[in-house]
This record gives sequence, C-alpha cells and structure tokens, in this order.
Amino acid sequence: MDLVVGTIGWLCVELVFYGLFYAIGWSFIKMVTLGRHPGPWRGAESFVDAELVAFAGIVVTLVVVLVAWKYLAP
Repeated sequence: MDLVVGTIGWLCVELVFYGLFYAIGWSFIKMVTLGRHPGPWRGAESFVDAELVAFAGIVVTLVVVLVAWKYLAP
C-alpha cells in the first residue's frame, strides 16, 4: 500500500511541479529576459535548470495569488 501511495504522490508532484510550474516559470523568465533565457530543456544534464525554472514558477504563482488576495478581497 505504501508503494502505491508513494507512486501516486510522486506522479502528482512530477506532473504539477514540472508540468504546471515549469510552464509558468518558463514563460515568466522568457518575458522578463526578452526571450534570451531559459533555453530548451535538454534532459538530464539540465535537470537543475529545470528545477530552478519550476521554482520560479512557484514563486510567481504565490506572488500573483497573494496580490490578488490582497486587492480582490472584500
């Protein structure tokens, strides 16, 4: 049972972290750097770069949510 739960958790983290937040971080960094960075995800050798881009996506998402919450809350 632990293996199934662990596998499902790992899959969800991979899909959300590298699917959703990587896309958000990639588009934000492309916009801020006027298209210069980040480069294409080239696989295992640029794994740390992909994690940093996904982390930037998390930060951007949190900032947008906090700003929206502050200004849209009654």
